[in-house]
Amino acid sequence: MQTIFHDKKAKQINYLDQRFYTYDSKTFYPSVTEILQVYPRGFGFEQWLKDVGSNAKEIVERAANFGSKIHTATEALNNGTELKWEEGYTIDEWKSILRFFDFWQKCSPKVIANEISLCSEKLEFGGTLDRVVEIAGHRYLIDIKTSNYIHKSHELQLSAYAMLWNEFNPKEPIEQTAILWLKSSNRTEKIDFTKSICQGVSDAGAWQLKFWERHYTDAFKIFQHTQALFKEENPMFRPLNLIFPDTISLTQ
Repeated sequence: MQTIFHDKKAKQINYLDQRFYTYDSKTFYPSVTEILQVYPRGFGFEQWLKDVGSNAKEIVERAANFGSKIHTATEALNNGTELKWEEGYTIDEWKSILRFFDFWQKCSPKVIANEISLCSEKLEFGGTLDRVVEIAGHRYLIDIKTSNYIHKSHELQLSAYAMLWNEFNPKEPIEQTAILWLKSSNRTEKIDFTKSICQGVSDAGAWQLKFWERHYTDAFKIFQHTQALFKEENPMFRPLNLIFPDTISLTQ
């Protein structure tokens, strides 16, 4: 995945490789999600690949674009922007946004950080955290997911994000991590943060705040093993940063 940056002063077009993060624009480290590419996907994923065949890449890209649009919309909501369906959302996209809205109305989180990117020289990785919030006096790291399933790698992803946050915010550490799953099949509503239960149903469908049984510091140990495997398999992994001139002419 790449992002395009137009440096008008330098008259350059930069294609920046988003698989990497940097804290000084000189040293680059892989993203948490890139590291987790080496984590086993499981039998179900392998069977899915066989079933969809050559359509797999297109399906994955379509799902990624869907998720990216939902992330952008929910970030805008938390920044105080009013959203309108007529601005170009599909009905499925709007339903996911409404589930997020329903969660926010019922659980009343206080935003501490919204879509914040961090990179650690000590941990040797970087990542973008969806939300750090306070609910009922407790600090949660929440990742928004629009996938059909929640995978074990999601738990490892959040554990790495939590350790990133804690390094830069030692006086305000994460207490618990959770996935805000906007495609939950749940059909009951129960909100009780004293028991780490938070799930709801709206006219647009169900959502669930999924917690993990073990503490994220224990899950992070598994992530570190995955990171070691990533380094073993990718010893020369380097970012791709292409730079082109923004103006050309054949005239003398």
